[in-house]
Amino acid sequence: MIRTLAAATSSALVVLATACGGDTTLARAPQVGEPAPALAFASLEGDSLAIADLAGGPVLVNLWATWCPPCRAEIPFLQSIHEEFGPLGLQVVGISADNAGAVGQVEDFLGEASVTYQNLLDPRGESMEAFRLLGLPATYLLDSDGTLVLARTGPVSESDTEFMETIRSLTAASGEGG
Repeated sequence: MIRTLAAATSSALVVLATACGGDTTLARAPQVGEPAPALAFASLEGDSLAIADLAGGPVLVNLWATWCPPCRAEIPFLQSIHEEFGPLGLQVVGISADNAGAVGQVEDFLGEASVTYQNLLDPRGESMEAFRLLGLPATYLLDSDGTLVLARTGPVSESDTEFMETIRSLTAASGEGG
């Protein structure tokens, strides 16, 4: 009886969703080999930047927040990646998930950490929703076409050999194309 009721309820929900024009597929995180989600946010300077605007070279996207200790801990490593691989074509972009009232904290932290790579503000958590994240930090490597080539949830480090090799490969390919 319970199975029959559950099946009937499930079928009714699918019919209702379909009848209302809803999508009956479950949302899932973008997978390696698929295009990165279309995201655009304001920079700390107030300009708008879309991740798609960075196509043409490899991109590292890092989702973080000032209230996240592992995020804060990995920022110096990301800055070193920016310094080493930026001249080779890698664009590093941080997306802060801090709320709208924390812009000053974001600016202060980035200044204290001597961060020079681009950072964007996502006070509504749209990036976390787009990547289907439950926590931070998360880092994504995109190729020059904006295709997701590597995803990491949790902090990244130089001991992650696959992460570092992917960056080297992406920047080598970028240098060959330019």
